[in-house]
Amino acid sequence: MLKWTTVVALGVCLVGLTGCTGMQELRKENASLQNTLKAQKAVEDGLRAQNLTLQTQNKDLQDKLGAEQTGSKKAAGLLDALKAEQDKLRRQNEELKTIFKNIPDTAIEGRAEGNFIVTENELLFDPGQIELKPSAAAALDKVAGYLQSHQDLHIRIDGHTDGVPIKESKWEDNYHLSSMRAHAVMKFLIGKGIKADRMFIAGFGPNKARVQPKEPTEAVSANRRVEILLVPTGVRSISQILEGLKD
Repeated sequence: MLKWTTVVALGVCLVGLTGCTGMQELRKENASLQNTLKAQKAVEDGLRAQNLTLQTQNKDLQDKLGAEQTGSKKAAGLLDALKAEQDKLRRQNEELKTIFKNIPDTAIEGRAEGNFIVTENELLFDPGQIELKPSAAAALDKVAGYLQSHQDLHIRIDGHTDGVPIKESKWEDNYHLSSMRAHAVMKFLIGKGIKADRMFIAGFGPNKARVQPKEPTEAVSANRRVEILLVPTGVRSISQILEGLKD
């Protein structure tokens, strides 16, 4: 009887031990599954973050491409405007050269600012004087006629001198003299019916020499002149168009 009781007790203990071992294994397996799930979640979170990053990068790229396309269109438009303005100035230059080809001491010069009608002072003025000589009408009548047939044009009249100091005349200096000569040309054109609000003047004195003198006070006849700039009438000047291309 004692032996059977012992056997039964041992059996119960074995069953209990087996159950305890099974629970431990289940707990280990559950912990492993939990760790696996956490690892998978971490991977999924990483993939979501990566996907968001890629979406942001893609949007930035699309925005950049759109900006580049817009910039390319703007640049193409500005280049077309520049070419059109240059073509217009070239045609104007050719037209002016035909009009003034038989006028002495007068030349047409195309520059970055526009087209200039350049008239030597010997044709326009006596030394130190601002009264126009009779010979000035040959060039200035042509200027007035051109402005009358191109009502949209404005002009800038620039007076220039050499660097010889003013001594005997009543002018304070060469800047004063060059300004007054530009003003005399303006008055002549007003007398021919050109409205004053289409013109403005500038006196540069010796500051924009065509021929650099050996000495600042050297007399250089080529530097004594009046230049008339035909101000471009486009929506934008060439300089403005070029500035737009830098943006």
